Amino acid sequence: MSELDRLKVIDYLDGYFLPLELDVEFTFVTQVDNVLEPQVVESRSLVDEVLHWLGEGEEPTYDPGLVGIFTTPDSFAAEHREYRLRLPDIEKAIRGLLDSGR
Repeated sequence: MSELDRLKVIDYLDGYFLPLELDVEFTFVTQVDNVLEPQVVESRSLVDEVLHWLGEGEEPTYDPGLVGIFTTPDSFAAEHREYRLRLPDIEKAIRGLLDSGR
């Protein structure tokens, strides 16, 4: 994806999540390997997460036990959890972009 694509995604997400006043470049989607002794296996900014799925051409289906939204990269700690946003919200935002052909 080009820098122009990145800027378009940032603009879309800023508008989509406007009521939440999120900084979409400093909100992170983080995945752990298991729920018993979780180790972070992937952490991407919301922008990079959306760009990833646009590149795949599909909408993600997140497992809320293994994936969360955080204010700090590479963290799955409760104190870093972002409570204003839910995983289905991200799935819907990505679906909107895919449907619009962006």
